[in-house]
Amino acid sequence: MLEALTPMMAQYRELKQRYPDFLLLFRLGDFYELFFEDAEAGAKLLSIALTSRQGAPMAGIPHHAAEAYIARLVQAGRKIAICEQMENAGKGKKLLRRDVVRVVTPGTLTDTAYLTGAANNFLMALGRGGAATGMALLDVSTGDFWVGEDGSGEHAVLDAALLRRPAEVLLLPGTLRLRGSTGPPSRA
Repeated sequence: MLEALTPMMAQYRELKQRYPDFLLLFRLGDFYELFFEDAEAGAKLLSIALTSRQGAPMAGIPHHAAEAYIARLVQAGRKIAICEQMENAGKGKKLLRRDVVRVVTPGTLTDTAYLTGAANNFLMALGRGGAATGMALLDVSTGDFWVGEDGSGEHAVLDAALLRRPAEVLLLPGTLRLRGSTGPPSRA
């Protein structure tokens, strides 16, 4: 499929493959653009116009106002990958080198303008080792860090961690089946 795309759209697709679960904000001059399924999701979540470029759905936000839009997307539960132009445009340059320079997820917000009052914004990690389930809570915005472990059949530490209402939960690969869940363990 990449053969039929322009070099810029092929560049976008290659970066998107590295961040498949993220909305990819792709820098084009003074705008961050979303393409394809990201454009459709972003346009709906942000109430912005959905247009097209070379037949692909497209939606854009001005780079100078990006933080407010990013905050809205993250508050809607989306993960964002921010792709910047890594070189200046110049005469004769057909395609600028671009790369993802930042990712933003619900558990990694640090700007107090986007956080709720004095409430912590915890990122929680869960992992299983033998019969024990380990968990860690980190609030990147304050540096608060909690870690604990439940033994087989125990849930006190997990219950206490969940009471802190983590904004995001990471499950380590092959890790665990939470109480009451059915089916195979979740994978990160």
